[in-house]
Amino acid sequence: MYIKVLVELSAFNIDKTFTYHVTDELKDKIKIGIRVLVPFNNQKLEGFVLEIIDKKDDDYEVKDIIDVVDKETILTKELLELGRFISENTLSTLISSYQAMLPKALKAKSNSKVMVKYQKIVEIDNLNGEFTNKQQIIIDKINENGKSLYQDLKKINSSVDTLIKKGVLKVQDIETYRMDYGSKINYPRYELNSEQKIVFNEIKNNLNKNIIYLLHGITGSGKTEVYMDLFEEVIKSGKTCLLLVPEITLTNQILKRMLSRFSRIAVLHSGLSDGERYDEYRRIKRGEVDLVIGARSSVFAPLDNIGLIVIDEAHSDTYEQDVMPKYSAIEVAKFRSNYYHCPLILGSATPTLDMYARALKGLYKLLTIKTRAGNAIKPSINICDMTKAKRVGTGIISKDLFDRISEKLNNHEQIILLQNRRGYSTTLMCPDCGYVMKCPKCDISLTYHKTKDIMRCHYCGYATKKINICPDCQSDKLKEMGMGTEKIEEEIKSLFPKAKVIRMDLDTTSKKGSHDRIITDFSNHKYDILLGTQM
Repeated sequence: MYIKVLVELSAFNIDKTFTYHVTDELKDKIKIGIRVLVPFNNQKLEGFVLEIIDKKDDDYEVKDIIDVVDKETILTKELLELGRFISENTLSTLISSYQAMLPKALKAKSNSKVMVKYQKIVEIDNLNGEFTNKQQIIIDKINENGKSLYQDLKKINSSVDTLIKKGVLKVQDIETYRMDYGSKINYPRYELNSEQKIVFNEIKNNLNKNIIYLLHGITGSGKTEVYMDLFEEVIKSGKTCLLLVPEITLTNQILKRMLSRFSRIAVLHSGLSDGERYDEYRRIKRGEVDLVIGARSSVFAPLDNIGLIVIDEAHSDTYEQDVMPKYSAIEVAKFRSNYYHCPLILGSATPTLDMYARALKGLYKLLTIKTRAGNAIKPSINICDMTKAKRVGTGIISKDLFDRISEKLNNHEQIILLQNRRGYSTTLMCPDCGYVMKCPKCDISLTYHKTKDIMRCHYCGYATKKINICPDCQSDKLKEMGMGTEKIEEEIKSLFPKAKVIRMDLDTTSKKGSHDRIITDFSNHKYDILLGTQM
Protein backbone atom coordinates (compact mmCIF):
# COMPACT_ATOMS: atom_id res chain seq x y z
CA MET A 1 0.00 0.00 0.00
CA TYR A 2 1.15 3.51 -0.84
CA ILE A 3 -0.20 6.86 0.31
CA LYS A 4 0.13 10.46 -0.85
CA VAL A 5 0.98 12.77 2.04
CA LEU A 6 0.78 16.57 2.32
CA VAL A 7 3.55 17.48 4.79
CA GLU A 8 3.41 20.25 7.37
CA LEU A 9 5.84 22.65 5.66
CA SER A 10 4.05 25.65 4.13
CA ALA A 11 6.13 26.61 1.10
CA PHE A 12 4.91 27.00 -2.49
CA ASN A 13 7.76 24.93 -3.96
CA ILE A 14 6.62 21.86 -1.97
CA ASP A 15 2.88 22.57 -2.08
CA LYS A 16 2.10 19.06 -3.30
CA THR A 17 1.75 15.50 -2.02
CA PHE A 18 4.64 13.06 -1.61
CA THR A 19 4.35 9.30 -2.01
CA TYR A 20 5.21 6.98 0.92
CA HIS A 21 5.03 3.23 1.47
CA VAL A 22 2.90 1.81 4.30
CA THR A 23 4.28 -1.25 6.09
CA ASP A 24 2.00 -4.25 6.71
CA GLU A 25 1.65 -3.58 10.47
CA LEU A 26 0.29 -0.06 9.80
CA LYS A 27 -1.98 -0.82 6.83
CA ASP A 28 -5.16 -1.26 8.88
CA LYS A 29 -4.68 2.14 10.56
CA ILE A 30 -4.50 4.16 7.34
CA LYS A 31 -7.47 6.36 6.39
CA ILE A 32 -7.79 9.42 4.18
CA GLY A 33 -7.72 12.56 6.34
CA ILE A 34 -5.57 11.26 9.22
CA ARG A 35 -2.09 12.41 10.19
CA VAL A 36 1.03 10.29 9.73
CA LEU A 37 4.66 10.78 10.75
CA VAL A 38 7.02 10.58 7.77
CA PRO A 39 10.73 11.05 6.99
CA PHE A 40 11.34 14.16 4.90
CA ASN A 41 14.96 14.87 3.95
CA ASN A 42 16.69 14.71 7.33
CA GLN A 43 13.57 15.60 9.33
CA LYS A 44 10.59 13.79 10.82
CA LEU A 45 7.43 15.62 9.81
CA GLU A 46 3.71 15.17 10.21
CA GLY A 47 1.38 15.28 7.24
CA PHE A 48 -2.17 14.52 6.13
CA VAL A 49 -3.04 11.44 4.09
CA LEU A 50 -4.86 12.74 1.00
CA GLU A 51 -4.88 9.64 -1.17
CA ILE A 52 -4.40 5.85 -0.91
CA ILE A 53 -2.93 4.05 -3.98
CA ASP A 54 -1.98 0.46 -4.77
CA LYS A 55 1.12 1.23 -6.79
CA LYS A 56 3.61 4.05 -6.70
CA ASP A 57 3.42 6.27 -9.75
CA ASP A 58 7.10 7.28 -9.81
CA ASP A 59 10.36 5.44 -10.48
CA TYR A 60 12.28 6.85 -7.52
CA GLU A 61 12.74 4.96 -4.25
CA VAL A 62 9.83 5.45 -1.85
CA LYS A 63 10.40 5.63 1.91
CA ASP A 64 8.25 3.97 4.58
CA ILE A 65 6.09 6.06 6.87
CA ILE A 66 7.28 6.10 10.48
CA ASP A 67 3.95 5.97 12.32
CA VAL A 68 0.24 6.78 12.27
CA VAL A 69 -0.69 9.71 14.54
CA ASP A 70 -4.51 9.52 14.64
CA LYS A 71 -7.06 6.78 15.22
CA GLU A 72 -9.94 8.85 13.81
CA THR A 73 -10.17 10.96 10.66
CA ILE A 74 -9.18 14.61 11.18
CA LEU A 75 -10.08 16.00 7.75
CA THR A 76 -13.51 14.81 6.60
CA LYS A 77 -14.53 14.64 2.94
CA GLU A 78 -16.13 18.08 3.27
CA LEU A 79 -13.09 19.68 4.92
CA LEU A 80 -10.77 18.16 2.31
CA GLU A 81 -12.85 19.78 -0.44
CA LEU A 82 -13.10 23.04 1.52
CA GLY A 83 -9.31 23.21 1.91
CA ARG A 84 -8.85 22.86 -1.84
CA PHE A 85 -11.47 25.57 -2.40
CA ILE A 86 -9.64 27.99 -0.06
CA SER A 87 -6.24 27.21 -1.58
CA GLU A 88 -7.45 27.74 -5.16
CA ASN A 89 -9.40 30.93 -4.41
CA THR A 90 -6.90 32.67 -2.10
CA LEU A 91 -3.62 31.55 -3.73
CA SER A 92 -2.57 30.00 -0.42
CA THR A 93 -0.72 26.73 0.09
CA LEU A 94 -2.96 23.73 0.59
CA ILE A 95 -1.37 22.83 3.93
CA SER A 96 -1.98 26.35 5.32
CA SER A 97 -5.64 26.03 4.31
CA TYR A 98 -6.01 22.78 6.23
CA GLN A 99 -4.05 24.04 9.25
CA ALA A 100 -6.35 27.09 9.54
CA MET A 101 -9.34 24.79 10.10
CA LEU A 102 -7.92 22.91 13.06
CA PRO A 103 -7.07 23.53 16.73
CA LYS A 104 -3.38 23.37 17.64
CA ALA A 105 -3.73 19.81 18.96
CA LEU A 106 -4.86 18.50 15.56
CA LYS A 107 -2.67 20.48 13.20
CA ALA A 108 -0.05 18.56 11.24
CA LYS A 109 2.88 19.80 13.27
CA SER A 110 5.60 17.62 14.78
CA ASN A 111 6.46 18.06 18.46
CA SER A 112 3.27 20.00 19.18
CA LYS A 113 0.97 18.18 21.57
CA VAL A 114 -2.07 19.23 23.59
CA MET A 115 -3.16 16.65 26.13
CA VAL A 116 -6.68 15.44 26.89
CA LYS A 117 -7.74 16.34 30.44
CA TYR A 118 -8.87 13.58 32.79
CA GLN A 119 -10.55 13.51 36.21
CA LYS A 120 -10.45 10.70 38.73
CA ILE A 121 -13.94 9.31 39.42
CA VAL A 122 -14.51 7.07 42.46
CA GLU A 123 -17.25 4.40 42.62
CA ILE A 124 -18.16 1.68 45.13
CA ASP A 125 -16.83 -1.74 44.12
CA ASN A 126 -17.21 -4.05 47.14
CA LEU A 127 -18.94 -3.20 50.47
CA ASN A 128 -17.94 -6.34 52.37
CA GLY A 129 -16.42 -5.69 55.79
CA GLU A 130 -16.71 -3.16 58.59
CA PHE A 131 -15.86 0.52 58.30
CA THR A 132 -14.80 3.30 60.64
CA ASN A 133 -16.96 6.40 61.04
CA LYS A 134 -14.67 8.39 58.70
CA GLN A 135 -14.80 5.65 56.07
CA GLN A 136 -18.59 5.43 56.36
CA ILE A 137 -18.85 9.18 55.65
CA ILE A 138 -16.97 8.62 52.37
CA ILE A 139 -19.18 5.66 51.44
CA ASP A 140 -22.38 7.59 52.22
CA LYS A 141 -21.18 10.52 50.12
CA ILE A 142 -20.61 8.27 47.10
CA ASN A 143 -23.99 6.57 47.61
CA GLU A 144 -25.71 9.95 47.33
CA ASN A 145 -24.55 10.44 43.73
CA GLY A 146 -23.52 6.97 42.61
CA LYS A 147 -20.01 8.29 41.92
CA SER A 148 -17.84 11.19 43.11
CA LEU A 149 -14.72 13.10 42.16
CA TYR A 150 -11.62 11.81 43.93
CA GLN A 151 -10.43 15.33 44.72
CA ASP A 152 -13.77 16.19 46.39
CA LEU A 153 -13.65 13.06 48.59
CA LYS A 154 -10.02 13.75 49.50
CA LYS A 155 -11.09 17.11 50.92
CA ILE A 156 -13.51 15.34 53.32
CA ASN A 157 -10.85 13.04 54.79
CA SER A 158 -7.97 10.79 53.75
CA SER A 159 -9.94 7.56 54.31
CA VAL A 160 -10.69 7.48 50.60
CA ASP A 161 -7.15 6.19 49.87
CA THR A 162 -7.49 3.40 52.44
CA LEU A 163 -10.82 2.30 50.94
CA ILE A 164 -9.26 2.26 47.46
CA LYS A 165 -6.37 0.07 48.68
CA LYS A 166 -8.83 -2.35 50.34
CA GLY A 167 -10.77 -2.69 47.09
CA VAL A 168 -13.92 -1.18 48.56
CA LEU A 169 -13.72 1.69 46.06
CA LYS A 170 -12.49 1.70 42.47
CA VAL A 171 -11.02 4.64 40.58
CA GLN A 172 -11.48 5.48 36.90
CA ASP A 173 -9.91 8.21 34.79
CA ILE A 174 -12.76 9.95 32.94
CA GLU A 175 -12.10 12.39 30.10
CA THR A 176 -13.39 15.86 30.97
CA TYR A 177 -13.77 19.20 29.21
CA ARG A 178 -12.07 22.41 30.34
CA MET A 179 -14.62 24.96 29.15
CA ASP A 180 -16.69 26.76 31.80
CA TYR A 181 -19.73 28.64 30.49
CA GLY A 182 -20.59 30.18 33.87
CA SER A 183 -24.02 30.36 35.45
CA LYS A 184 -27.12 30.22 33.27
CA ILE A 185 -29.20 33.40 32.89
CA ASN A 186 -32.91 33.09 32.18
CA TYR A 187 -33.67 35.62 29.45
CA PRO A 188 -37.36 36.19 28.72
CA ARG A 189 -38.72 34.80 25.48
CA TYR A 190 -40.34 37.40 23.24
CA GLU A 191 -43.10 36.78 20.75
CA LEU A 192 -42.13 37.84 17.24
CA ASN A 193 -43.83 40.93 15.81
CA SER A 194 -45.37 40.98 12.33
CA GLU A 195 -42.14 41.90 10.49
CA GLN A 196 -40.12 39.31 12.40
CA LYS A 197 -42.73 36.64 11.64
CA ILE A 198 -42.54 37.36 7.90
CA VAL A 199 -38.76 36.86 8.00
CA PHE A 200 -39.05 33.76 10.20
CA ASN A 201 -41.69 32.09 8.00
CA GLU A 202 -39.81 32.84 4.78
CA ILE A 203 -36.62 31.16 6.03
CA LYS A 204 -38.46 28.35 7.88
CA ASN A 205 -40.25 27.36 4.67
CA ASN A 206 -36.91 27.14 2.84
CA LEU A 207 -34.68 25.40 5.40
CA ASN A 208 -33.78 22.66 2.94
CA LYS A 209 -32.76 25.05 0.18
CA ASN A 210 -29.41 26.70 -0.49
CA ILE A 211 -30.58 30.33 -0.40
CA ILE A 212 -28.40 33.25 0.72
CA TYR A 213 -30.52 35.77 2.63
CA LEU A 214 -29.49 39.37 3.36
CA LEU A 215 -31.42 40.25 6.50
CA HIS A 216 -31.38 44.05 6.61
CA GLY A 217 -32.76 44.82 10.07
CA ILE A 218 -32.21 48.13 11.83
CA THR A 219 -30.39 48.14 15.17
CA GLY A 220 -32.66 46.75 17.89
CA SER A 221 -35.07 45.14 15.41
CA GLY A 222 -34.80 41.74 17.11
CA LYS A 223 -32.74 39.82 14.54
CA THR A 224 -31.27 37.62 17.29
CA GLU A 225 -34.74 36.54 18.42
CA VAL A 226 -35.50 35.46 14.84
CA TYR A 227 -32.22 33.51 14.73
CA MET A 228 -33.10 31.69 17.96
CA ASP A 229 -36.55 30.65 16.73
CA LEU A 230 -35.00 29.38 13.49
CA PHE A 231 -32.31 27.45 15.40
CA GLU A 232 -35.08 25.69 17.33
CA GLU A 233 -36.73 24.59 14.09
CA VAL A 234 -33.46 23.30 12.65
CA ILE A 235 -32.43 21.44 15.82
CA LYS A 236 -35.88 19.82 16.05
CA SER A 237 -35.28 18.37 12.59
CA GLY A 238 -32.04 16.74 13.78
CA LYS A 239 -29.66 19.17 12.09
CA THR A 240 -27.02 21.54 13.46
CA CYS A 241 -26.52 25.33 13.34
CA LEU A 242 -23.58 27.71 13.09
CA LEU A 243 -23.65 31.34 14.33
CA LEU A 244 -20.77 33.73 13.60
CA VAL A 245 -20.27 37.04 15.39
CA PRO A 246 -17.60 39.63 14.49
CA GLU A 247 -15.87 40.04 17.86
CA ILE A 248 -14.76 37.65 20.61
CA THR A 249 -16.36 40.06 23.08
CA LEU A 250 -19.76 39.50 21.48
CA THR A 251 -19.36 35.72 21.71
CA ASN A 252 -19.68 35.69 25.50
CA GLN A 253 -22.71 38.00 25.46
CA ILE A 254 -24.68 36.11 22.84
CA LEU A 255 -23.63 32.77 24.37
CA LYS A 256 -25.44 33.62 27.61
CA ARG A 257 -28.55 34.50 25.69
CA MET A 258 -28.42 31.28 23.66
CA LEU A 259 -27.86 29.17 26.80
CA SER A 260 -31.25 30.34 28.07
CA ARG A 261 -32.83 28.28 25.29
CA PHE A 262 -30.24 25.73 24.10
CA SER A 263 -28.04 23.38 26.14
CA ARG A 264 -25.87 21.61 23.55
CA ILE A 265 -23.69 24.59 22.60
CA ALA A 266 -19.97 24.91 21.80
CA VAL A 267 -17.83 28.03 21.45
CA LEU A 268 -14.87 28.44 19.08
CA HIS A 269 -12.61 31.49 18.86
CA SER A 270 -8.96 32.48 19.19
CA GLY A 271 -9.46 33.67 22.78
CA LEU A 272 -9.73 30.10 24.06
CA SER A 273 -6.72 28.25 25.43
CA ASP A 274 -5.26 25.45 23.28
CA GLY A 275 -6.84 22.89 25.63
CA GLU A 276 -10.28 24.53 25.60
CA ARG A 277 -10.28 24.81 21.81
CA TYR A 278 -9.28 21.14 21.52
CA ASP A 279 -12.08 20.11 23.90
CA GLU A 280 -14.73 22.14 22.07
CA TYR A 281 -13.58 20.78 18.72
CA ARG A 282 -13.81 17.18 19.99
CA ARG A 283 -17.29 17.78 21.41
CA ILE A 284 -18.48 19.08 18.04
CA LYS A 285 -16.83 16.21 16.13
CA ARG A 286 -18.47 13.66 18.46
CA GLY A 287 -21.94 15.02 17.74
CA GLU A 288 -22.46 16.38 21.28
CA VAL A 289 -23.32 19.88 19.98
CA ASP A 290 -26.33 21.36 18.16
CA LEU A 291 -25.16 24.97 17.91
CA VAL A 292 -21.67 26.44 17.49
CA ILE A 293 -21.05 30.12 18.29
CA GLY A 294 -17.84 31.96 17.54
CA ALA A 295 -15.82 34.51 15.64
CA ARG A 296 -14.28 34.14 12.16
CA SER A 297 -12.44 30.83 12.64
CA SER A 298 -15.56 29.06 13.93
CA VAL A 299 -16.76 28.87 10.32
CA PHE A 300 -14.58 25.72 10.15
CA ALA A 301 -16.38 23.98 13.04
CA PRO A 302 -16.52 20.23 12.23
CA LEU A 303 -20.32 20.13 12.34
CA ASP A 304 -22.08 17.43 10.39
CA ASN A 305 -25.45 17.84 8.69
CA ILE A 306 -25.59 21.65 8.99
CA GLY A 307 -29.12 23.02 8.63
CA LEU A 308 -28.53 26.79 8.98
CA ILE A 309 -25.59 29.21 9.01
CA VAL A 310 -25.98 32.75 10.37
CA ILE A 311 -23.34 35.50 10.07
CA ASP A 312 -24.36 38.38 12.32
CA GLU A 313 -23.06 41.92 11.65
CA ALA A 314 -22.01 40.56 8.24
CA HIS A 315 -20.67 43.97 7.14
CA SER A 316 -17.75 43.72 9.61
CA ASP A 317 -14.25 43.51 8.12
CA THR A 318 -13.24 41.12 10.92
CA TYR A 319 -14.65 38.29 8.82
CA GLU A 320 -11.67 38.75 6.48
CA GLN A 321 -8.40 37.10 7.54
CA ASP A 322 -5.35 39.13 6.53
CA VAL A 323 -2.68 36.42 6.97
CA MET A 324 -2.23 33.24 4.94
CA PRO A 325 -4.62 31.75 4.10
CA LYS A 326 -6.38 35.06 3.45
CA TYR A 327 -9.89 33.69 3.46
CA SER A 328 -13.28 35.35 3.84
CA ALA A 329 -15.51 33.67 6.43
CA ILE A 330 -18.52 34.66 4.32
CA GLU A 331 -17.14 32.87 1.24
CA VAL A 332 -16.33 29.79 3.34
CA ALA A 333 -19.87 29.89 4.77
CA LYS A 334 -21.25 30.02 1.21
CA PHE A 335 -19.27 26.89 0.34
CA ARG A 336 -20.55 25.03 3.41
CA SER A 337 -24.18 26.12 2.94
CA ASN A 338 -23.99 24.90 -0.65
CA TYR A 339 -22.39 21.62 0.47
CA TYR A 340 -25.17 20.93 3.00
CA HIS A 341 -27.89 22.55 0.85
CA CYS A 342 -29.02 24.85 3.66
CA PRO A 343 -29.74 28.61 3.99
CA LEU A 344 -27.10 31.20 4.85
CA ILE A 345 -28.28 34.39 6.60
CA LEU A 346 -26.17 37.54 6.39
CA GLY A 347 -27.58 39.80 9.09
CA SER A 348 -26.75 43.50 9.25
CA ALA A 349 -28.18 46.89 10.13
CA THR A 350 -25.65 48.47 7.75
CA PRO A 351 -24.89 46.01 4.91
CA THR A 352 -21.97 46.75 2.61
CA LEU A 353 -22.65 48.17 -0.85
CA ASP A 354 -21.66 44.93 -2.59
CA MET A 355 -24.00 42.88 -0.35
CA TYR A 356 -26.88 45.22 -1.03
CA ALA A 357 -26.16 45.26 -4.77
CA ARG A 358 -26.19 41.45 -4.86
CA ALA A 359 -29.52 41.46 -3.05
CA LEU A 360 -31.01 43.96 -5.52
CA LYS A 361 -29.74 41.84 -8.43
CA GLY A 362 -31.30 38.70 -6.95
CA LEU A 363 -28.07 36.88 -6.04
CA TYR A 364 -29.13 37.22 -2.39
CA LYS A 365 -32.73 37.29 -1.20
CA LEU A 366 -33.41 40.57 0.62
CA LEU A 367 -35.43 40.53 3.83
CA THR A 368 -36.02 43.71 5.84
CA ILE A 369 -37.11 44.63 9.35
CA LYS A 370 -37.73 48.38 9.61
CA THR A 371 -39.10 48.73 13.15
CA ARG A 372 -37.53 48.11 16.52
CA ALA A 373 -38.69 45.12 18.56
CA GLY A 374 -41.19 45.88 21.33
CA ASN A 375 -41.95 49.29 19.76
CA ALA A 376 -38.70 50.62 21.21
CA ILE A 377 -37.97 54.26 20.38
CA LYS A 378 -34.88 55.12 18.35
CA PRO A 379 -32.32 57.14 20.33
CA SER A 380 -31.89 60.83 19.68
CA ILE A 381 -28.47 61.69 18.26
CA ASN A 382 -26.80 65.03 18.94
CA ILE A 383 -23.77 66.09 16.92
CA CYS A 384 -21.45 68.49 18.70
CA ASP A 385 -19.11 70.72 16.67
CA MET A 386 -16.04 70.80 18.91
CA THR A 387 -14.59 73.79 17.03
CA LYS A 388 -17.48 75.91 18.34
CA ALA A 389 -18.36 74.10 21.58
CA LYS A 390 -17.56 75.36 25.04
CA ARG A 391 -15.08 73.06 26.74
CA VAL A 392 -14.30 71.98 30.29
CA GLY A 393 -11.15 70.73 31.97
CA THR A 394 -8.29 70.43 29.50
CA GLY A 395 -10.67 70.95 26.59
CA ILE A 396 -11.20 67.31 25.58
CA ILE A 397 -14.80 67.21 26.90
CA SER A 398 -17.48 69.62 25.70
CA LYS A 399 -19.64 71.48 28.22
CA ASP A 400 -22.72 69.76 26.79
CA LEU A 401 -21.24 66.26 27.31
CA PHE A 402 -20.06 67.25 30.79
CA ASP A 403 -23.59 68.35 31.73
CA ARG A 404 -25.15 65.16 30.35
CA ILE A 405 -22.70 62.91 32.23
CA SER A 406 -23.31 64.87 35.45
CA GLU A 407 -27.06 64.51 34.99
CA LYS A 408 -26.86 60.74 34.49
CA LEU A 409 -24.53 60.24 37.45
CA ASN A 410 -26.91 62.23 39.69
CA ASN A 411 -29.74 59.93 38.51
CA HIS A 412 -27.59 56.83 39.25
CA GLU A 413 -27.63 55.93 35.56
CA GLN A 414 -24.69 54.54 33.58
CA ILE A 415 -22.66 56.07 30.75
CA ILE A 416 -20.77 54.48 27.83
CA LEU A 417 -18.08 56.57 26.12
CA LEU A 418 -16.52 55.49 22.83
CA GLN A 419 -13.10 56.63 21.59
CA ASN A 420 -11.73 54.99 18.46
CA ARG A 421 -8.08 55.11 19.53
CA ARG A 422 -6.32 53.35 22.39
CA GLY A 423 -3.26 54.61 24.20
CA TYR A 424 -2.69 58.09 25.60
CA SER A 425 -1.66 60.19 22.59
CA THR A 426 -1.51 59.14 18.95
CA THR A 427 1.63 61.06 17.94
CA LEU A 428 4.78 62.47 19.53
CA MET A 429 5.92 65.47 17.45
CA CYS A 430 8.57 68.17 17.63
CA PRO A 431 6.95 71.60 17.04
CA ASP A 432 10.29 73.14 16.08
CA CYS A 433 11.35 70.87 13.20
CA GLY A 434 8.28 68.68 12.60
CA TYR A 435 9.96 65.39 13.59
CA VAL A 436 7.47 62.58 14.33
CA MET A 437 8.50 59.43 16.22
CA LYS A 438 7.76 56.55 13.84
CA CYS A 439 7.98 52.78 13.77
CA PRO A 440 11.27 51.69 12.12
CA LYS A 441 9.46 48.71 10.53
CA CYS A 442 6.12 50.20 9.43
CA ASP A 443 6.98 53.91 9.04
CA ILE A 444 3.82 55.02 10.86
CA SER A 445 3.66 57.21 13.96
CA LEU A 446 4.06 55.45 17.30
CA THR A 447 1.31 55.75 19.92
CA TYR A 448 2.23 56.80 23.46
CA HIS A 449 0.96 54.52 26.24
CA LYS A 450 1.26 56.45 29.49
CA THR A 451 0.48 53.55 31.88
CA LYS A 452 3.60 51.70 30.66
CA ASP A 453 5.48 54.82 29.53
CA ILE A 454 6.25 53.34 26.10
CA MET A 455 5.75 54.20 22.45
CA ARG A 456 4.05 51.36 20.56
CA CYS A 457 3.25 50.53 16.95
CA HIS A 458 -0.33 49.30 16.65
CA TYR A 459 0.48 47.46 13.40
CA CYS A 460 3.47 45.23 14.21
CA GLY A 461 3.69 45.58 18.01
CA TYR A 462 7.13 47.25 18.04
CA ALA A 463 7.71 49.15 21.31
CA THR A 464 10.36 51.49 22.66
CA LYS A 465 10.81 54.01 25.46
CA LYS A 466 9.45 57.51 25.05
CA ILE A 467 12.07 60.13 24.19
CA ASN A 468 12.21 63.64 25.69
CA ILE A 469 14.70 65.22 23.27
CA CYS A 470 14.13 65.54 19.52
CA PRO A 471 16.81 63.45 17.75
CA ASP A 472 16.84 65.86 14.75
CA CYS A 473 17.05 69.32 16.32
CA GLN A 474 17.69 68.48 20.00
CA SER A 475 14.60 70.44 21.10
CA ASP A 476 13.10 69.51 24.48
CA LYS A 477 9.63 70.76 23.50
CA LEU A 478 8.22 67.48 22.13
CA LYS A 479 4.40 67.57 22.10
CA GLU A 480 1.92 64.75 22.55
CA MET A 481 -0.68 65.08 19.80
CA GLY A 482 -4.07 63.39 19.52
CA MET A 483 -5.84 61.41 22.20
CA GLY A 484 -6.66 57.83 23.01
CA THR A 485 -8.67 56.02 25.65
CA GLU A 486 -6.01 56.48 28.33
CA LYS A 487 -6.14 60.27 28.05
CA ILE A 488 -9.96 60.27 28.03
CA GLU A 489 -9.96 58.06 31.13
CA GLU A 490 -7.57 60.42 32.93
CA GLU A 491 -9.76 63.42 32.04
CA ILE A 492 -13.02 61.73 33.08
CA LYS A 493 -11.56 60.71 36.44
CA SER A 494 -10.36 64.27 36.97
CA LEU A 495 -13.76 65.82 36.11
CA PHE A 496 -15.83 63.20 37.96
CA PRO A 497 -13.68 62.01 40.89
CA LYS A 498 -16.56 60.18 42.60
CA ALA A 499 -17.54 58.17 39.50
CA LYS A 500 -16.34 54.59 39.12
CA VAL A 501 -14.73 54.30 35.68
CA ILE A 502 -13.65 51.14 33.81
CA ARG A 503 -11.73 51.13 30.53
CA MET A 504 -12.14 48.37 27.94
CA ASP A 505 -9.67 48.26 25.08
CA LEU A 506 -6.92 45.95 23.83
CA ASP A 507 -4.62 47.05 26.66
CA THR A 508 -7.04 46.17 29.47
CA THR A 509 -8.45 42.97 27.94
CA SER A 510 -5.28 41.02 27.15
CA LYS A 511 -5.89 38.54 29.99
CA LYS A 512 -8.20 35.61 29.40
CA GLY A 513 -11.80 36.30 30.41
CA SER A 514 -11.25 40.03 30.91
CA HIS A 515 -13.83 41.04 28.27
CA ASP A 516 -16.54 39.06 29.98
CA ARG A 517 -15.52 40.24 33.45
CA ILE A 518 -15.67 43.94 32.48
CA ILE A 519 -19.05 43.58 30.75
CA THR A 520 -20.48 41.55 33.64
CA ASP A 521 -19.22 44.05 36.23
CA PHE A 522 -20.67 46.95 34.25
CA SER A 523 -24.03 45.21 33.82
CA ASN A 524 -24.06 44.59 37.59
CA HIS A 525 -23.59 48.37 38.15
CA LYS A 526 -20.14 48.02 39.71
CA TYR A 527 -19.07 50.90 37.47
CA ASP A 528 -20.75 54.15 36.45
CA ILE A 529 -18.81 54.83 33.26
CA LEU A 530 -17.55 52.35 30.65
CA LEU A 531 -14.94 53.79 28.32
CA GLY A 532 -13.32 51.98 25.43
CA THR A 533 -12.67 51.41 21.75
CA GLN A 534 -14.77 48.75 19.96
CA MET A 535 -17.16 47.46 22.63
